[in-house]
Amino acid sequence: MKISEQLLTTPKEQNNALFVDGQHYTYEQLKKAACAIADQLGKDNAKIGILSYRNIEYFASVFGCIITNRTFIPLGVKFPIKRLISIIEQSGLKHIIYSPSYADIVEQLIQYLPHVTFCAIDTAFIEASLQMTIEVEKLENNALAYIMFTSGSTGSPKGVPISFSNLASYSNYMTKYLGLTYQDKVSQVFDPTFDLSIHDMLITWLSGACLYVIPEVAMLAPGKFIKKHELTVWFSVPSTAAIMAKLGMLKQNAYPLLRFSLFCGEPLPVDLAKQFQLAAPNSKVINLYGPTEATIACSQHVFDSTRAYAHSYVPIGEPFEHMTMVADAQGELLISGEQVFCGYLNNKRKTQESIKCHQEKTYYHTGDVVKHNDLGELEYISRLDDQVKIQGYRVELAEIDTVSKALLNNPLVQSIAYPKAIPQFIALFICGQADKNIEQQLITSLKSKLPSYMIPKKVIWLDTMPLNSNGKIDKLVLHATLENI
Repeated sequence: MKISEQLLTTPKEQNNALFVDGQHYTYEQLKKAACAIADQLGKDNAKIGILSYRNIEYFASVFGCIITNRTFIPLGVKFPIKRLISIIEQSGLKHIIYSPSYADIVEQLIQYLPHVTFCAIDTAFIEASLQMTIEVEKLENNALAYIMFTSGSTGSPKGVPISFSNLASYSNYMTKYLGLTYQDKVSQVFDPTFDLSIHDMLITWLSGACLYVIPEVAMLAPGKFIKKHELTVWFSVPSTAAIMAKLGMLKQNAYPLLRFSLFCGEPLPVDLAKQFQLAAPNSKVINLYGPTEATIACSQHVFDSTRAYAHSYVPIGEPFEHMTMVADAQGELLISGEQVFCGYLNNKRKTQESIKCHQEKTYYHTGDVVKHNDLGELEYISRLDDQVKIQGYRVELAEIDTVSKALLNNPLVQSIAYPKAIPQFIALFICGQADKNIEQQLITSLKSKLPSYMIPKKVIWLDTMPLNSNGKIDKLVLHATLENI
């Protein structure tokens, strides 16, 4: 059964599908809203840009696009105008729907995109008495479900098209793996431009559960929200959990109702996983791994608090049963299977660099360096492109981070090679109250563990660690901070 058919038939109409901005919406209301938006879009099956952010208009728009088999592209409302223009032009978008609250962004875009049609989402649809008449577009082979744009090495974002076939492969596996029910209450913290947000919506709605959108004001300190609304499923990047730990929100048995605690997007420190397991003792803590190009996630490892892990980070584990993951001679992780995309949008050169033949099979080359541990599980080591040269020596920044985090017992630590073009030294950023004695002890300890050219020449203490829209440490902000020192 197609995803669109599942969404239209599986959930019970009167069950809650969404909680956002302090209000519940049933599946019936969500479908009606989606129908109204689909009517606004007309019968043109062109790609649809969605300029909205974690509100009823956004979620109804995504739901409407999926049930009518339309390709959608989330447009970041926090992006600079030039970046938005680049994404719109690369995508060949002709139609963009937007929440009225972002009309000011549309006014700026119109000046540069006279051939694009902008359509405000009619917010009256929720109260309207609508008949749910869905005209599902024919689903062609390799039809695209969505396009996500990721940072590009050239400075221009690159488009990652994910087909309905890719998405169905992921959703069929994950819905069965988690086995959520209508009684589950699932967190939603990710930015719409981060593909983990697709997991939040799709897996929740295919399971007939309810998606709880955590307000912006509670994003960095969501403990109270989790307790008040009795969430049963948590999903975030590890950095969010690290901030919760720093704020004292991971006390023992703090979240007894959580059944699943999912982490993805960054390496998950073992110590942090232990803290979260103590805070959610009835929860299965799962480390997911997967690049955008392989559709959200493609491997998992269930954390075992009784196990003595040999490394500082939780393994990325075993690939999904329908996926293949191997390491080449230099340790780069290669992925093959039903979830792997067909290539970057309008970028043949980048596609040829990333999708190659290895031992007579086509693989996506991730750029992630991994190795197998003694149990045969995959361990994440570093990024190929995190490798820099200092004084002619090759340096893996991830190694400095791992050692420093362990010595400080602080996951909010980030090393930066500076300047970017031709690095001359390493700077280390630490989130915490400045302490010269601890700083000196750290440098002394690092000197005992690392060669001289890997020792940070500057240590900068921060009250808060800057995060990007996906909840990851924002290295661009850290570079800019160094520029101003």
